Amino acid sequence: MAEREPQPPVIQVQLPAITVHYQDVTKFAGDKVWLKTDVKAAKIRQVVVPTTGHPEATQSDTSQHDSIETNVFKESEEEKVEKSSQNTEPTTPSSSSDVTGQIASMNLSDGMMNFIAFENLRHLMENNKFLEAVDLIEEFLPSPCQQLMMSECYFQLGRERNALRCVEALQTMMTSSPRPMVGDVTKLVDIYISDSSYIRALILLSCCAKLYKFDSNPIISVVGIMHCSFYCYHVIKALAQEGDRMKGIATDVGLEMITDMLKELRSVSGADKDDKANMEAVGLNYVGASYDAVGKYKKAFECYNEGVGLMKKTFGLEAAKYNVFGDLLSNIGTAHAYLGDYPMAESFYLQSLDVYEKAENWSSYEVKHENIKMSKKNLRNTQEKYKK
Repeated sequence: MAEREPQPPVIQVQLPAITVHYQDVTKFAGDKVWLKTDVKAAKIRQVVVPTTGHPEATQSDTSQHDSIETNVFKESEEEKVEKSSQNTEPTTPSSSSDVTGQIASMNLSDGMMNFIAFENLRHLMENNKFLEAVDLIEEFLPSPCQQLMMSECYFQLGRERNALRCVEALQTMMTSSPRPMVGDVTKLVDIYISDSSYIRALILLSCCAKLYKFDSNPIISVVGIMHCSFYCYHVIKALAQEGDRMKGIATDVGLEMITDMLKELRSVSGADKDDKANMEAVGLNYVGASYDAVGKYKKAFECYNEGVGLMKKTFGLEAAKYNVFGDLLSNIGTAHAYLGDYPMAESFYLQSLDVYEKAENWSSYEVKHENIKMSKKNLRNTQEKYKK
């Protein structure tokens, strides 16, 4: 009988259940925000992202900030000329300008014209005709939706510089008064993830992290940004698994965005020191897991080590009370295993199992049991390779 091939080690990543006190009511941060919706993306006829001055745009219960001037990105004429040498997209007999001209000749209301134009845009993007889609989007009035779609097209076309300008413009729009409710934006992110629209989800998650900073309660801000990091990791992992250009976006853009989220979390002032340190360690674990997902194991190792150092510095011997300390140790073991250092991997897996038994902040016994089971499996596979 052929010898069973040991399975690759599993990265330990979990979303902790964190109780926070806000306006004298105890809530779970992110409660219901990230639950899967029963509404399928295919059934949605139109998704409206609140824009500045839009009657549906609502102001969250946050501290007031001055409005920020919105800089809308459009491709310059020089860049349009330059892009022709980079473009590999096949041309089609019917161009977006033809369709736009046909729409303009119709006797339609502004609302109906916008609806038809967006339906045409959706059709072009679904059929990977991103060059035509860009030409059509630039005819739209500046809005968050326009910048979101334009940034996705540029990412798909490999024009990262242009895409990042659009993302920056979108972030400015979203964080200018009146701002959309962050919960509404995260629901839209959830729909995009469910529909495998990972680039859009990644872009909006970067906006959500910035929106959370406007909350008047600093612990809500810290926990909210941590939630964004958790889902950003899963988006990066999904993009990396698709390979080719999508893995490139995960590596070149996703890693930068999740690292920026960690910076946003660290910049929040007024939060409880211990709570913030715990959330920062969780964030470092997500950043490390994201590096693991794209195959950058040494960088992942650095993130996990930094998280362990932070926990030891903040909590000392009490660090073992927090399950994230066990996650970080386990993932250091996984990084060593990927790099072929099996004795060190074995040592860190054993340390993680000890912490998992001692940790006091598990959300449930089932989660604790699953993590212990996963670490034991990683340890067993490592020991099998070590013996060979």
